[in-house]
Amino acid sequence: MMKLKLVTLLCLCVSSTFVFSHGVQVSADSKNLQIFKNVPSMSIASMNEPGVNAYFEDIVASSSPSAPIACGIFKIEKGNPLVYTYDYDDSKIILDGHIYFSDGTQKVKGEVGDVLFFPKGSTITFSTDDEGLAFACGQRKLF
Repeated sequence: MMKLKLVTLLCLCVSSTFVFSHGVQVSADSKNLQIFKNVPSMSIASMNEPGVNAYFEDIVASSSPSAPIACGIFKIEKGNPLVYTYDYDDSKIILDGHIYFSDGTQKVKGEVGDVLFFPKGSTITFSTDDEGLAFACGQRKLF
């Protein structure tokens, strides 16, 4: 079981071709602070990719049509890799464990505190030899 730490979070996103749970959409005219407590310990839905132990849950998103932004939490466990092509810009911060990321030209090991950026159009392979948890933020609407 992973040790989880409460940290200030960025945001995570993955493909709309997968099945995800929906988070909260904040009204465009809202001026109120939103807090989502203890996010690393929340239940995370399976991405339903056969043979891939990957999970994703939307947490919150803006309702701005011109500049959408959505945040969620991603978990991957040892098993087959997840391959994803982004149709939006995305970033991740590793919260616990580690995740390997490959864009086909390089492979990096993301560890706790590392921030990664995935530009629109990039195809990324996610894997781990144990498990990893990340929070991410993407320029997209809720899944």
